[in-house]
Amino acid sequence: MLIKNKILVSVLVVLSFLSVTSVSAFSISPLKYTISLDIGDSQDLMVTVKNDSNTDKEYQAVIVGVQQDNQGRPIFKSNSDVAENWVKFKNEKTILKSNENKDFVFTISIPKNTPPGAHYLGLGAQENNNQNIGGRLMTIVVLQVAGIANEALALDQFYPVKKYFFNKNLVYFLQVKNIGNIDLSLKANVQTYDFRDKIIDSSPINLGNKLFAQSNRSAEIHPDTISKLIWPGRYRSIIVINYGLTNQQIIGSINFWYWPVWFLCLVGVVIVLILLFFIYKKNKHEVVE
Repeated sequence: MLIKNKILVSVLVVLSFLSVTSVSAFSISPLKYTISLDIGDSQDLMVTVKNDSNTDKEYQAVIVGVQQDNQGRPIFKSNSDVAENWVKFKNEKTILKSNENKDFVFTISIPKNTPPGAHYLGLGAQENNNQNIGGRLMTIVVLQVAGIANEALALDQFYPVKKYFFNKNLVYFLQVKNIGNIDLSLKANVQTYDFRDKIIDSSPINLGNKLFAQSNRSAEIHPDTISKLIWPGRYRSIIVINYGLTNQQIIGSINFWYWPVWFLCLVGVVIVLILLFFIYKKNKHEVVE
């Protein structure tokens, strides 16, 4: 019975593997385009689709916008970029035999009166079958409409998640927005100062990949101050963010209080001793009278 169960489990695992690979058994190339077009210009982009399965498959052209998560990884979403309306395809569907490949041709045309700036598209294909729509693969297109580039970053929020910290696990919340019209690379550093305004720590912060134009990014920051945060009191942290090709800077500052447990215990002991002292003095005074 045990052997039969093991055989059954093995068969199920193999069938599951085959079912997963059959859904996504195709590939596309290239993985990314970066292009710049003038207003009124157009350009054809080719995305090559290859059927890596053992059977004939039908594939359909797909056009979507691209957004980002907080690490800068792409999120494909329809109707998220106006540039999706600027793309047309010449062959909407095609059937490929096993190991056959074919080019999907996408034409991007820039309308008149389009302001300069960056747009982000996913051009690719999805597998069709009789039952449902299968997986999709995308080529990321970074489209720059020619004009004056504007690098600008706004610091929307920067604050400690608590005003009072009772341990050394500091946590800050950060949110920035790219208010320019091109991608921005981000490099950040957090500096922490004690109550004497002496720097006690400087920690580099990873803010992920390039930030798309007109996009937000938020992050929880955990500065490495564990070994250097000793005395209780008021502290200050400064974040310095360098961004873009011009290496501009934006700076934010916050204040917080650090009350370690040992200090609170010490304060508690002192208060108790003071109370006991006054109680003792009062009792002694009453006895004398």
